[in-house]
Amino acid sequence: MKHYAIGLITGIFLTLSAVTFLGATKSAQNDGRYQFIGGSTVDMKIFDTRTGKFYMRGRDFVTEYDIINSYYRVHTYKLYGD
Repeated sequence: MKHYAIGLITGIFLTLSAVTFLGATKSAQNDGRYQFIGGSTVDMKIFDTRTGKFYMRGRDFVTEYDIINSYYRVHTYKLYGD
């Protein structure tokens, strides 16, 4: 009876995992929207292909370059609280 119960539980888990993985789909809504240009975790450069904006993050600021309308904006933020 023990082998029967183990086989039954294994079959249930295999069936559930197969149904779960076969039902998974890839979301293509924002696929490829942001292009990682380079940098590290502190200094990062990202390009938004939908709006044409280039973002560069530093330690205390994020610079937003709008390539289409030719302007840039600097957003400052405090990384560490006082």
